Amino acid sequence: DKLVKDMEILVKKILFCFLLLSSLCFGKVPKRAVSAAHFTTEILLSIGAEKQMVGTAYPDNPILPSLKEKYDKIPILSMKNPTKEQFYAVKPDFLTGWDSTVQDKNLGPIKELEKNGVQVYIMKSLHSSDINLVFEDILNYGKIFNLEDNAKKVVNKMKADLAAVQKKLPKNKVKVFTYDSGDKTPFVVGGDSIGNTIITLAGGDNIFKNIKKAWADGNWEKVLVENPDIILIIDYGDQSAESKIKFLKEKSPIKDLKAVKNNKFVVIELADITAGIRNVDAIKKLAKAFHNITIK
Repeated sequence: DKLVKDMEILVKKILFCFLLLSSLCFGKVPKRAVSAAHFTTEILLSIGAEKQMVGTAYPDNPILPSLKEKYDKIPILSMKNPTKEQFYAVKPDFLTGWDSTVQDKNLGPIKELEKNGVQVYIMKSLHSSDINLVFEDILNYGKIFNLEDNAKKVVNKMKADLAAVQKKLPKNKVKVFTYDSGDKTPFVVGGDSIGNTIITLAGGDNIFKNIKKAWADGNWEKVLVENPDIILIIDYGDQSAESKIKFLKEKSPIKDLKAVKNNKFVVIELADITAGIRNVDAIKKLAKAFHNITIK
């Protein structure tokens, strides 16, 4: 009888790992989770995992208004990566967030965290341009936290909204220059990123899509040659979107471009174009800006 029971437990664990669609196997549902990235925090709150969270970190942008009440009840451990002291003080059993968090200089490698009783999940979509991996990651969080139905509702709404946008898109695309920061060279969204995918799915053509990186240094000469229709400003951190626009209008090498002179700026938050629950809403916002398409 004991052997049969042990086999049943083993089979259940194997099935759980299989359903998770991950190389990681989670033996128990997290009760004391820490999210060390803004986008993972919003995913966990969106699927209803707030009671299983004991800390957040790295708030790049203000939290979504719909999630603020939940968010305000959870301690912010650090404005960047938490220290080991900050992290272990809350007795965590689960960690998710930026992959930089699990480097030696921060909280240490995954094996070290696991030895200390902390399960780790880093999103597959973090360094991917495939929006389907974003959906998969959200569903995986649902499985990890035993909130599968909630996660499915979130993903189904995102998929439905995305399909609605795609039906309305015209064939023509607008040329888009994304500006993160930089004066000597512009730091831009490259082609291997969810940001590039979001621009494309909104009916835009990223002028730096041929750079095979998620983020990279572009060059002002190409911006002048391409003469973009829209300039997408990435808003986060200490440098405001307004100050970035002021630089482009007054001091940048592209200050005389038609798009600059005609104030063809669209501001979007970093959290909008980082893999997460905001991605489809970002597509809807950009489709409105690019082609005046409205999806409720």
